[in-house]
Amino acid sequence: MNRFVKTLFPLLAAVLLFTAGCVPAGDAAQGDQAAEMTVFDCGGLRAGIPTQYLDQLIVKTDLPEDGTHGPILLSVWEKASVEAYQADQGIDSTDTPYGPGFLFSINVIGQAAYEQYLCADNSYTQLFATDGERYYIDSYGTQETFYRSGGLDMESEDWKNWEALWALGGQVCRDFVDRNGLTPYDEAAFWERAFTYDGNHAYVKYYPYFTFDGDKRMWDTLVLSQPVRQGDGGIWCVERMYDENGNVYPWFPDTGMASADYYAERQAACDAGTDTALLTPLGAAREYVEQGFYGRETQPESFALTDGVDTAYMETNRRAGELAVTLLNGREVDGMELLDCMGAFTPDNWGVLGRSQYGSDWWPPLRSALEQAAVGGEQEVRDRNMMRLYLSSHGQFEEAVAGFLQAQRSAGPEVFDAVLSEFSGEDQARLWKAL
Repeated sequence: MNRFVKTLFPLLAAVLLFTAGCVPAGDAAQGDQAAEMTVFDCGGLRAGIPTQYLDQLIVKTDLPEDGTHGPILLSVWEKASVEAYQADQGIDSTDTPYGPGFLFSINVIGQAAYEQYLCADNSYTQLFATDGERYYIDSYGTQETFYRSGGLDMESEDWKNWEALWALGGQVCRDFVDRNGLTPYDEAAFWERAFTYDGNHAYVKYYPYFTFDGDKRMWDTLVLSQPVRQGDGGIWCVERMYDENGNVYPWFPDTGMASADYYAERQAACDAGTDTALLTPLGAAREYVEQGFYGRETQPESFALTDGVDTAYMETNRRAGELAVTLLNGREVDGMELLDCMGAFTPDNWGVLGRSQYGSDWWPPLRSALEQAAVGGEQEVRDRNMMRLYLSSHGQFEEAVAGFLQAQRSAGPEVFDAVLSEFSGEDQARLWKAL
């Protein structure tokens, strides 16, 4: 994903002044300055920055690891922000990786750290290059790292200059790829893959609330694969998890080593008969939950093998949650959209909605919106979705929807009865009981 898509900063033209924060590389720098680039030596690699902007920048190279994204090859700050912050606070913000004035940096990580990067929240960063063994990250600042004593004024020339300097990061990274013979890397390619590993796959439902109250209406879907050997005797691992709303979370064990090496060791231990926990998908799922992503105790009934990812369940949960929050905030929703969503409900979706909105008074505004949506244009569609919703309902929800069905039949009995005839005999009997 492009860094300009991940944030809202536009590239604005600005008239900029001219300092360098550190010593550029030797002979190569002289040749490149003629091409309006000053080149810095960064741990054996080279990074070029347009020379005309250096007077407004502080540039540091070969900095220690920042604790998040590996060693920093190059880090760049806006000089004016750094000086203003030091004048006000007496602190040099360049002593911390992402302090006031920070514009962008280039970090480098190995395979194990790359895998953990994919598992983390990586706001304001993107992987942009690889040399086949290491990966390079563009980390960039936000409006929060702009600093002036008077605060942020987006109409000021200072802010416009900041935006133009910030936008240099993308240019520097592109030049970094070409200058060092690296391969461009698009991290979106990983997310577009259906699986992390090729080969056999299995799916397991995990019921996160079963251990607490026996509830199986909400589940996450674990996608498992055989990372070393296919077929009998090959260990299994969880490679990614889909939550109830369809958000995907890749998984690599955080062991300090690349997952390929880690799983090879686990396979060898399994072959020796000393470590057999991962021989089945359910065994691998249980280890993942208890020792990995969740860190929770489980019971055998906390898991169930399934055929795949239930995208309809996830999409309905997501849409229902968004509609409920919209109504809670006092805003209107489209009645047909609401009925289309809730017409796809199952008892499980009711359970997810209740848990996701727990502690809020979500039902009254939803009930009111359903009542308003019961009668109107395209009545046949409204009737069908309301009947489906009733068949998924229970308790107070069932009672309320029964009232909406009665209003619909009163508004158009012929249309209502025609739609009712589409349902099975068992479902018709239950719907008639509601009337």
